[in-house]
Amino acid sequence: MISPLLAAADRLYWCRVIRRADIVDADFVRLQLGRPTSTRRAVRSYVRGGFRRGFSLNPLFLERHVSAQLPDNDRVPALYAYLVSDPAKVSTTMSWDAPAYATAHPESVTAPGGPLGHAWRRLRDGGEVIIGSAPHLRAVTLIDLLRSAALGLNPAEQVAPSGAISSSRVIIWHLGADDGDGATLAVLTPLAADGDTTVVLALEASAPADLRVAAAQVTLWHDDTAVVAGRAALALESATPDSTMLLVRGAGAAISSAAVRALLTEADSRPVQPLWLAPDGSIVSAATAAYGGRTIALFAGHPIEDVRGLGERIPTASLDAPVRAYRIGDRSQPHTLLSASATSSRSFASQPIADVADTVLDVLAPHRGLEFAVADVRGPSLRRRPLERFALADGESVPRLRWAIKTAAPAGTRGESWGDTHFARGLASALERLGQYVAVDARPAAHRATVDLDDVSLILRGPERIEPPESATTIQWIISHPDEITADEVGRFDLVYAASDTWSAEASVRLGRAVLPLLQCTDTTRFSPHGVQRSADLVFVGTARGIVRPSVVEPLRAGAPLRVYGPDWRGFIPASAIAGTHVPNEELPLVYESAGAVMNDHWPAMQREGFVSNRLFDVVSAGGRAISDDVSGISELFAGAVRTYRTTPELLELVASPLDSLFPEDAELAEISAEVRRRHSFDARAKELLDAVLAHRSGSTQEAVPAED
Repeated sequence: MISPLLAAADRLYWCRVIRRADIVDADFVRLQLGRPTSTRRAVRSYVRGGFRRGFSLNPLFLERHVSAQLPDNDRVPALYAYLVSDPAKVSTTMSWDAPAYATAHPESVTAPGGPLGHAWRRLRDGGEVIIGSAPHLRAVTLIDLLRSAALGLNPAEQVAPSGAISSSRVIIWHLGADDGDGATLAVLTPLAADGDTTVVLALEASAPADLRVAAAQVTLWHDDTAVVAGRAALALESATPDSTMLLVRGAGAAISSAAVRALLTEADSRPVQPLWLAPDGSIVSAATAAYGGRTIALFAGHPIEDVRGLGERIPTASLDAPVRAYRIGDRSQPHTLLSASATSSRSFASQPIADVADTVLDVLAPHRGLEFAVADVRGPSLRRRPLERFALADGESVPRLRWAIKTAAPAGTRGESWGDTHFARGLASALERLGQYVAVDARPAAHRATVDLDDVSLILRGPERIEPPESATTIQWIISHPDEITADEVGRFDLVYAASDTWSAEASVRLGRAVLPLLQCTDTTRFSPHGVQRSADLVFVGTARGIVRPSVVEPLRAGAPLRVYGPDWRGFIPASAIAGTHVPNEELPLVYESAGAVMNDHWPAMQREGFVSNRLFDVVSAGGRAISDDVSGISELFAGAVRTYRTTPELLELVASPLDSLFPEDAELAEISAEVRRRHSFDARAKELLDAVLAHRSGSTQEAVPAED
């Protein structure tokens, strides 16, 4: 009974915090429920699960959109989390810029309900707020917001007649349950701001209430916007005048604004679609071929790397992707724009427009060790070609193998914040410089349908165990979480490496098989000095991991000038210390080099077992300096470029000291940096891995080490 009691106590507290914020709009609640209710009952309904279904208490609050920006987002209502966090930089919905409002009205940050509560009370008292996307900005009242909310909750069942569409292009944007965080609506917002564009927001029956409201708010600042029921939009093509540019985006399809713009530009010349990806990051369809009266999806189940190098576009028999763009009446050959991609799990029916099987096969084969062949009545499929050879710079010739590097990172945009993703790409690029064909698979695609076409599977062992597929050679490289490794796990691989000298030796005996040391490393094509001026600030780049990380929290408590970049720090540190939710990976070298020092720490197991963080290799390779918790091997690897601490007092003593007094002179730092780039590059690691794989293929393997009695 303890758990239910605690849950009830939590809900009671959440209710109290929300009611005290004076943020509930009774008229808005009535629109959703279809009947009036009290504030107390509305709040109770929200915290008892309404928040998970899209029930909202304020028209300027989109639940899943806010939840994605705050910690503990899988447990507590986002409105409660917003109220107890520092809300100055939290966006609450798409059309209203809450952070800009907080800047314009600094008093709103400490007001009940934060900027949201301040703005709503201003509206309630007859005032206005600015919504829209530049240059389309409008002042709206609460009445305006409630009117648009009613439109979103009860969209039109039919679209305007063809005579009402006068724009040169029409965007039909379907929204459903998978769009509940508003991310795809955010993609649409700048597109709607473009001139001469009619936007049709087609709300599927599954779209949650708060998303419907957020979508309808676009009509308040973009005049050429219609909100209709999803089924009503299906007939729009026949109602659109010839030569009008039409772009249709299916519900749940993830695509960037840049990709949509590229499709619209390309559609000036031909019907076009993006590369269609599954949620696991593998390809659903790169194009279709008409064969034997059927439509066949090409490259289905392949990694995205298998279509790179094919050019900007390839012909397709039909448009089967969840996003497509074309001019009404255009009957020219459709193409897939390979530089644009859309992710969706939904299937889309397509009919062949042209028989392009032979054309497609001529364009695509051979490529990356593969070729298309028509083996039987099932039509064209990819198969392995005989091994090619590649001449290295030293004159040695090596076979061009197909490698798959598999990480524990999620697919898509979430995986972009994982260091494992960028580590895998750095290694992939180095292997490709050695003539290899390399794909990077996120964890959901570890066992994609085409693993049988790979010669080598390399598992980067992070926080999740990944079973090796049945490839010719399997490798495990343990780069973190050594405390979770078992004899059964390592016994499933042909070759096993670990990013620690000491742990590798100990594990070889304890696990009964050879575990060879292979330290983490850096991408020297990116992380190298640029000669930028060093600041006096401390910098940390990374996630909060849901814990109080001492390397960040303790310096801030002591008043040190620390700038933090990471997606999930709200609630752990003051908002003023958060310089950004992320740093684009291409900008990291300059951030590291220009910092007074980069803060770093390790998971306890990594620290204990001598697994030195990849970040330290990157920082020193870029010419930067670092302060880190102590791990065996740091002083030998980085000399004086990394200062270490064992206790919190030692950490605070370091960050309180003049940073220049802690580290060597610039000339010595440059020598240390050059040595790290020489010995610990991805190119060096790639060559060692390739040599090991070739030795394994020739019959030489790692020898098992007997376990101690």
